[in-house]
Amino acid sequence: MPYTRILFAYDGSECADAALDDLQNAGLPDDAECVVLTIADVWLPAKEGGDNESTVGNLDPLALARAQVMHKKAEAQLQMAGLIAKKGAKRVESIFPGWKVSDEAAADSPGWGIIDKANSWNADLVVLGAHGMSAVERVLIGSVSRKVLHHALCSVRIARSPNVVDQDSPPHLVIGFDGSLDAEIAIQEVANRVWPQHTQARVVTVVDDTLRTAIAARILRWDEWVKAEHAGDDLAWLSKLTERAAEPLRRAGLEVECSINEGEPRRVLLDEARRWNAQCIFVGATGLRGLRRLLIGSVSSGVANSASCTVEVVRRRTAAVT
Repeated sequence: MPYTRILFAYDGSECADAALDDLQNAGLPDDAECVVLTIADVWLPAKEGGDNESTVGNLDPLALARAQVMHKKAEAQLQMAGLIAKKGAKRVESIFPGWKVSDEAAADSPGWGIIDKANSWNADLVVLGAHGMSAVERVLIGSVSRKVLHHALCSVRIARSPNVVDQDSPPHLVIGFDGSLDAEIAIQEVANRVWPQHTQARVVTVVDDTLRTAIAARILRWDEWVKAEHAGDDLAWLSKLTERAAEPLRRAGLEVECSINEGEPRRVLLDEARRWNAQCIFVGATGLRGLRRLLIGSVSSGVANSASCTVEVVRRRTAAVT
């Protein structure tokens, strides 16, 4: 089913606003639940009368005065974060009036604060901009986005400004496919979304040594069609497998193309998205190249890090360890 619990990390930056605008092209349902979260990058030290009153009582007067000043500054920043979160929530409500939207502010390290909220709330999708308030504008994603991408237990959407000439044109989507279960889950997620008429999707399979090894070792599906007709023709089999993977997209009404390419997967996906003016690249979290113990594979990480468009890394939901 489409995502129903969406955590939107919002810091009031241009990148965060671009991420919000990008959500309008994400095919998300009309009845989702959304928490708009703003993190104040502060530590709230103990103050007199708090849980650590005994510790505070041991401070000399000068140290106590400094602690009280720092606490007031931190509280002011947390209050400001709350105002930013409310502003973001109002914008979300104006764009998605059917969503149940709430806002929240927390004092934490930005990356870990987002991750902790996503895991404790059992979010289905985390949405955030490629950069935050303090990031210098560049192609590579910022440290907070990278941390969330690598450590969140759910899907993550790293949003960039919509890469379109005509804002009214239907989305162009690139979906990486390598025959793995993760890739199939990414395709199914796209198929479950609600897209405008004439939305176009390109399912891209990249042949490299890893994929050839998976075929030779029978790691990928090896069905009766292959055994009977094309057991020795890897490219024919991959073409058939990719076309089959695209069937749910066509049934969902998308206009679909499939392509088989030789090369380095990350580079091919980035080049395809750039040439095709794609608004988003969808990839599975690990695919053939990621071990189950890893939360993200090198291809997905590289694509999310370097793409000029939005990237959504789709994960099978993993329960948080308590």
